[in-house]
Amino acid sequence: MASPLTFVRPFVYHTMQELLVVQTGAISKTVEVAGTLRKHFPDARIHGVVRDDDAAAVEDGAFDRLTAVRWEDRVAVVRELRAVRYDAVAMLLGGQASRAFRLLPYLVRTKNILLFNDSLDYFPLKWTRVRSLGHHLSGHDSIASLVRWAFGRVVLLPLAALVLLASTARIELKALRRRRLRAR
Repeated sequence: MASPLTFVRPFVYHTMQELLVVQTGAISKTVEVAGTLRKHFPDARIHGVVRDDDAAAVEDGAFDRLTAVRWEDRVAVVRELRAVRYDAVAMLLGGQASRAFRLLPYLVRTKNILLFNDSLDYFPLKWTRVRSLGHHLSGHDSIASLVRWAFGRVVLLPLAALVLLASTARIELKALRRRRLRAR
């Protein structure tokens, strides 16, 4: 996971050498994010992570290294990305990407997380910008919405899965018992 220090330490522009761009929106915007980063950090190496379906739309030279991710390979890709310590991970806010891609910047080892909007303006995500994170994850601009979103994903979703599993097991056991009674 990203270190808690990621959200506290200052963003030092002149030290950016390894950058990761995660596709969390349209591939055209992701390539534009890489172009903006290349303009602001000309000496940095830019690694892109895009959906497998969109990899063909990436023109040569947009990224120094490109990783196309299929759903089946997601764990291996996270393991591979965690082996590198990125100076910054960039992603587009408000995109319609999968949740796995939206969480990726928080799972890799990085010093900074850069959030881009559709106009390609960006800011580093720091503790003073938690409301922006809440907007990105839950779609609302409050810290309470971020807490509700996390509670739903961490507590309610697993609990709902357990209830569903238990009720399905109960129905299957009743059906098995009825079949056994009929067979006698």
